[in-house]
Amino acid sequence: MPLPAGYRDRQLSPRLTRSVEAFWTHRATRSGTSLVLPDGRCDIILRYNELDNTPPHLVLTGPATRAFAVPENPGDCWLGLRLRPSYGRLLWGERVAQMQDKTLRGAEAQVVLPTLTLPSSPQTPRQLARLLQQALRQHLGEPKPQHLTEALDLLHLTGGRLPVTTLADHLSLSPRQLQRRFVNAVGLSPKIYAQLIQFHRALRLIRNAGLPLSAAGFEAGYNDQSHMTRAFKQFGGFTPAVLPPNLTLPQLHVAISDLDV
Repeated sequence: MPLPAGYRDRQLSPRLTRSVEAFWTHRATRSGTSLVLPDGRCDIILRYNELDNTPPHLVLTGPATRAFAVPENPGDCWLGLRLRPSYGRLLWGERVAQMQDKTLRGAEAQVVLPTLTLPSSPQTPRQLARLLQQALRQHLGEPKPQHLTEALDLLHLTGGRLPVTTLADHLSLSPRQLQRRFVNAVGLSPKIYAQLIQFHRALRLIRNAGLPLSAAGFEAGYNDQSHMTRAFKQFGGFTPAVLPPNLTLPQLHVAISDLDV
């Protein structure tokens, strides 16, 4: 999936790879909007404008299940850390599920991440990245998510097509136990998270691989094309037949077991 011209994945400090999936930046070159698709992750973001010399402000996102349009103007910049799905609780604590599809900005966000001291004057992107990574490392301490690594691995490796009951049986858990542990850490149910994976897979099959809609729907595991259309409307606000040209679709990584042991 082509990303906006100003979007980049950056090199991440090795000390953060346990809890952080990606370090990314985005710089707007024109006025308009970027449509950001849901990925079930939480992000820690600094937003600023490199042309007006104002200091950055903090933005924290909860696990997203719906798309949202971000207005942007020339010089607007975003610098963010995308947490691995099982680490949302380490940012939001027990209210991670309550933060679904919610965003905190400015002073409200600062209360959640008090270890981050924002500069009062403009900084370079490299300086801002260093501040953000240092604050996150202190805030997370020693993250130890339990019982989710294998579940996330299987959901990603099967493209979200593995039924929750089958997943629970494989992990020797009841569906209710899996649901509780998943929601407590990720902030979403395993069913919704699996549907997001399925949606992203179908989207890439259509846009990247150029498959016909019927073939993409079959490969992604949808019952029929109307099933896929409902999912696209739910998670993207558009249909498979008419994809917006301004989608921001980051690469989502399969959980890596040896990072979370």
